[in-house]
Amino acid sequence: YYQKSKGKTIVKQFRSSLKDNIGDVHANLMSRYPEAPEWWYTTLFILAFILAAIVCYYGELMPWHYLFVAVSIAFIFLLPTGIVQAVTNQSIGLNVITEFVAGIVIPGDPLANVTFKTYGYITQYQALLLISDLKLGHYMKIPPRAMFITQLIGTIIAGIVNFLTANYLMNNIPHICTRENPRWTCPNANTFFSASIIWGAIGPIKMFGKGSIYSHLLYGFLIGAILPIITWSLTKKYPNIKWLRHIHFPIMLSATAIMPPAPPGNYPSWLLVGFIFNFILARYAHTWWKRYAYVFSAAMDSGVAVGVIIIFFILQNNKIEFPTWWGTGGYSGDGCPLSHANYYGIIPRE
Repeated sequence: YYQKSKGKTIVKQFRSSLKDNIGDVHANLMSRYPEAPEWWYTTLFILAFILAAIVCYYGELMPWHYLFVAVSIAFIFLLPTGIVQAVTNQSIGLNVITEFVAGIVIPGDPLANVTFKTYGYITQYQALLLISDLKLGHYMKIPPRAMFITQLIGTIIAGIVNFLTANYLMNNIPHICTRENPRWTCPNANTFFSASIIWGAIGPIKMFGKGSIYSHLLYGFLIGAILPIITWSLTKKYPNIKWLRHIHFPIMLSATAIMPPAPPGNYPSWLLVGFIFNFILARYAHTWWKRYAYVFSAAMDSGVAVGVIIIFFILQNNKIEFPTWWGTGGYSGDGCPLSHANYYGIIPRE
């Protein structure tokens, strides 16, 4: 569908520059600045690829030539996932696809699996983040070359800060990423580790192959490919039914991707806030919603981030614990005691 309706536009935009978009007011204003040369991006990509190959080879993470496969997957899916993100502001990750491919071509090696996954999935994810930032810089009238340099410096600083922060936390937080410390359970890290065992150590062939109790889950690939075609066909056949246009199965299904690491309270709170802002306020207070909803969303994200820093350094870093009650997850830490039950459903008590 997108190839038919958007294909010519995509090719045209790929071959054009800012100076060619005469009718676009933003492009007209930005044409005053020199564009960042393509050889800047090409050189950066080649250097990054060479460094990644060196790390994979000397670090014995995975055979370095599989980088070509991982990066190719990211390149192939960059455009379709980018279209979805541009339309819906929701990203669709390639973690499962890269894990699946790595489990087939590099079976029985969890470290190689997560390395392949990182270079395939994160390459696509970071590329879309870069495009999003460049789009914001385009609207904010920031010179393209300044944006490129800023992104490069920011990435280097962020990489160093992330490493130092992780190193500090691992060395200073007792029982971090374990159940003994319910405030630092590291759900994303545990999910990452579990995925390395399922797709790497065991492998997709043993886990989901013929004769496995999970083999029927592979039909999810077929279902996921068919569902968007069904909704698109219905919107074409019944153009007057407006609510059909709001059914977007890629977004609905991708929203379940973070259910394994997400605590039980996340999805209800997201649903509540989304319903209040995007339905009630958008319908009955549209002027306020149009002016402040986006800013308020950014303020909530920033407030949570700042609050976490304050809570950690002022309270938890000084061994001052929050009271244990249901609002903070109860004694289980996640508000779901059954998640800690054994095979027989018996919940351990402290």
